[in-house]
Amino acid sequence: MDKLINSVKLLVDGELIDANKKFPMFSSNHEAYAVLVEEIEEAEYETERIKYYLNNLWMSVKNNSKEYELLKTLKLTAMKAAAENIQIAAMAQKFIDSEAIRENTRVLPTVCSKCKDLIINDESATE
Repeated sequence: MDKLINSVKLLVDGELIDANKKFPMFSSNHEAYAVLVEEIEEAEYETERIKYYLNNLWMSVKNNSKEYELLKTLKLTAMKAAAENIQIAAMAQKFIDSEAIRENTRVLPTVCSKCKDLIINDESATE
Protein backbone atom coordinates (compact mmCIF):
# COMPACT_ATOMS: atom_id res chain seq x y z
CA MET A 1 0.00 0.00 0.00
CA ASP A 2 2.86 2.42 0.75
CA LYS A 3 4.14 2.06 -2.81
CA LEU A 4 0.68 2.85 -4.17
CA ILE A 5 0.34 5.89 -1.87
CA ASN A 6 3.71 7.17 -3.10
CA SER A 7 2.57 6.73 -6.70
CA VAL A 8 -0.65 8.59 -5.92
CA LYS A 9 1.35 11.39 -4.28
CA LEU A 10 3.27 11.85 -7.52
CA LEU A 11 0.00 12.03 -9.44
CA VAL A 12 -1.38 14.57 -6.94
CA ASP A 13 1.77 16.69 -7.26
CA GLY A 14 1.52 16.55 -11.06
CA GLU A 15 -2.16 17.52 -10.98
CA LEU A 16 -1.33 20.44 -8.67
CA ILE A 17 1.40 21.66 -11.02
CA ASP A 18 -0.99 21.46 -14.00
CA ALA A 19 -3.76 23.26 -12.09
CA ASN A 20 -1.38 26.01 -10.99
CA LYS A 21 -0.29 26.54 -14.60
CA LYS A 22 -3.91 26.94 -15.73
CA PHE A 23 -5.46 28.82 -12.81
CA PRO A 24 -4.24 31.38 -10.26
CA MET A 25 -3.96 30.56 -6.58
CA PHE A 26 -7.23 30.77 -4.65
CA SER A 27 -8.02 34.36 -3.76
CA SER A 28 -10.03 33.37 -0.68
CA ASN A 29 -10.96 30.41 1.48
CA HIS A 30 -14.48 30.70 0.08
CA GLU A 31 -13.21 30.16 -3.46
CA ALA A 32 -11.02 27.25 -2.36
CA TYR A 33 -13.92 25.65 -0.52
CA ALA A 34 -16.19 25.97 -3.57
CA VAL A 35 -13.60 24.28 -5.79
CA LEU A 36 -13.20 21.44 -3.27
CA VAL A 37 -16.97 20.97 -3.07
CA GLU A 38 -17.17 20.73 -6.86
CA GLU A 39 -14.40 18.13 -7.01
CA ILE A 40 -15.96 16.10 -4.19
CA GLU A 41 -19.34 16.13 -5.94
CA GLU A 42 -17.68 14.83 -9.10
CA ALA A 43 -15.97 12.05 -7.13
CA GLU A 44 -19.26 11.14 -5.45
CA TYR A 45 -20.95 10.95 -8.86
CA GLU A 46 -18.34 8.48 -10.12
CA THR A 47 -18.61 6.47 -6.89
CA GLU A 48 -22.39 6.24 -7.32
CA ARG A 49 -21.82 5.00 -10.88
CA ILE A 50 -19.46 2.33 -9.51
CA LYS A 51 -22.22 1.13 -7.18
CA TYR A 52 -24.68 1.09 -10.07
CA TYR A 53 -22.38 -1.00 -12.25
CA LEU A 54 -21.57 -3.29 -9.34
CA ASN A 55 -25.28 -3.92 -8.81
CA ASN A 56 -25.69 -4.68 -12.51
CA LEU A 57 -22.69 -6.99 -12.33
CA TRP A 58 -24.29 -8.90 -9.47
CA MET A 59 -27.46 -9.31 -11.54
CA SER A 60 -25.37 -10.65 -14.41
CA VAL A 61 -23.54 -13.06 -12.13
CA LYS A 62 -26.81 -14.35 -10.68
CA ASN A 63 -28.14 -14.87 -14.20
CA ASN A 64 -24.92 -16.51 -15.38
CA SER A 65 -24.62 -13.80 -18.05
CA LYS A 66 -21.48 -12.54 -19.70
CA GLU A 67 -20.24 -9.50 -17.81
CA TYR A 68 -17.07 -8.54 -19.70
CA GLU A 69 -18.36 -5.23 -21.07
CA LEU A 70 -19.85 -4.37 -17.71
CA LEU A 71 -16.52 -5.11 -16.03
CA LYS A 72 -14.71 -2.85 -18.51
CA THR A 73 -17.16 -0.06 -17.73
CA LEU A 74 -16.77 -0.64 -14.00
CA LYS A 75 -12.99 -0.48 -14.33
CA LEU A 76 -13.09 2.74 -16.35
CA THR A 77 -15.51 4.33 -13.88
CA ALA A 78 -13.28 3.35 -10.96
CA MET A 79 -10.34 4.99 -12.72
CA LYS A 80 -12.40 8.15 -13.22
CA ALA A 81 -13.28 8.12 -9.51
CA ALA A 82 -9.61 7.73 -8.64
CA ALA A 83 -8.76 10.68 -10.89
CA GLU A 84 -11.42 12.81 -9.21
CA ASN A 85 -10.00 11.93 -5.80
CA ILE A 86 -6.52 12.87 -7.00
CA GLN A 87 -7.96 16.24 -8.00
CA ILE A 88 -9.47 16.61 -4.51
CA ALA A 89 -6.07 16.00 -2.93
CA ALA A 90 -4.41 18.48 -5.31
CA MET A 91 -7.02 21.17 -4.60
CA ALA A 92 -6.65 20.59 -0.87
CA GLN A 93 -2.92 21.26 -1.24
CA LYS A 94 -3.65 24.31 -3.39
CA PHE A 95 -5.96 25.55 -0.62
CA ILE A 96 -3.09 25.14 1.89
CA ASP A 97 -0.61 26.85 -0.44
CA SER A 98 -2.98 29.70 -1.30
CA GLU A 99 -3.69 30.45 2.34
CA ALA A 100 0.02 30.42 3.17
CA ILE A 101 0.76 32.82 0.32
CA ARG A 102 -2.06 35.18 1.34
CA GLU A 103 -0.75 35.26 4.92
CA ASN A 104 2.66 36.44 3.69
CA THR A 105 1.94 39.49 1.52
CA ARG A 106 5.55 39.75 0.33
CA VAL A 107 5.22 36.53 -1.68
CA LEU A 108 3.12 36.72 -4.81
CA PRO A 109 2.47 33.74 -7.10
CA THR A 110 2.81 34.17 -10.85
CA VAL A 111 3.07 31.89 -13.84
CA CYS A 112 5.99 32.13 -16.23
CA SER A 113 4.66 33.29 -19.59
CA LYS A 114 7.16 31.12 -21.45
CA CYS A 115 7.20 27.78 -19.62
CA LYS A 116 3.93 28.16 -17.65
CA ASP A 117 5.61 27.04 -14.40
CA LEU A 118 4.39 28.52 -11.14
CA ILE A 119 6.83 31.06 -9.75
CA ILE A 120 6.75 32.40 -6.23
CA ASN A 121 8.09 35.98 -6.43
CA ASP A 122 9.48 38.04 -3.59
CA GLU A 123 8.34 41.67 -3.92
CA SER A 124 11.84 42.81 -2.98
CA ALA A 125 13.40 40.93 -5.89
CA THR A 126 14.51 42.88 -8.92
CA GLU A 127 14.12 41.83 -12.54
